[in-house]
Amino acid sequence: MARWSSDEPDDPPLPAVLASLDDDNCRAILALLDSPKSASELHEECGLSSSTVYRKLELLRESRLVREYTEVRRDGPNVTLYERDFSEIAIGIDDTGEFTMRVTRPETDAEDRLATFWSAMREES
Repeated sequence: MARWSSDEPDDPPLPAVLASLDDDNCRAILALLDSPKSASELHEECGLSSSTVYRKLELLRESRLVREYTEVRRDGPNVTLYERDFSEIAIGIDDTGEFTMRVTRPETDAEDRLATFWSAMREES
């Protein structure tokens, strides 16, 4: 049985990351997320059905490769946006045969952290 470890406690499980990266539709969505986008924008840009986009976004969220947050708009309804939440993934194997993974994440500013906080609060309520 393969073992794996991670340098960071917040890193996603290796099997979830590999499953996401092995999926053509997940990779297409990740490629489109060069800037924050809504699920409907992703649906239009990648030509997948809405239900497929939402399923793939959920898989990417569970593997912590995509970050979801709510953008509050004064002039209309709020919108949920998704953005890629990594800049690099490195997978290796050490001398003991244990798989290792390192996920490099982009720097976040206070506004990003606040948006993430409010999105998490919304999910829990």
